[in-house]
Amino acid sequence: MKIRWTEESLRLRITPVELERLEQRLPIETALTLAPGGGWRVELSVAGTATELSQVGNMLRIALSDADLTRLSAPDSEGVYFHMERADGVRFYIEKDFPCAHPRGVETLEPQTQTFAAPGDFEERKTGSAAGTDKPIGK
Repeated sequence: MKIRWTEESLRLRITPVELERLEQRLPIETALTLAPGGGWRVELSVAGTATELSQVGNMLRIALSDADLTRLSAPDSEGVYFHMERADGVRFYIEKDFPCAHPRGVETLEPQTQTFAAPGDFEERKTGSAAGTDKPIGK
């Protein structure tokens, strides 16, 4: 799982194998260890009737609803998009990881990962406006 965050958003990109795990109701998790005993973790699982985002200590948990997993699993879906209805309006996305359109420098030392096949018009849309509509969660 790849993670990118800003002050306003959190984006998770998952591989085909990780999507298969979610479809089997198995959680996926990733961690960044900054120092012994320090760092943070993100867990994505399928649970309940509503998609929820919560934090416990250094663990950020996203529980994806069955309906949102169905939307994410659809072959023509690129992802599912949410925003939290609270003062800061945090947005979070769970997207399928497609091949990068921009070549990476060898100095990034990025490992090759499994990706989804990009939809036919994917490259065209990457230069256009943001895709998808956020689905509000929470109050």
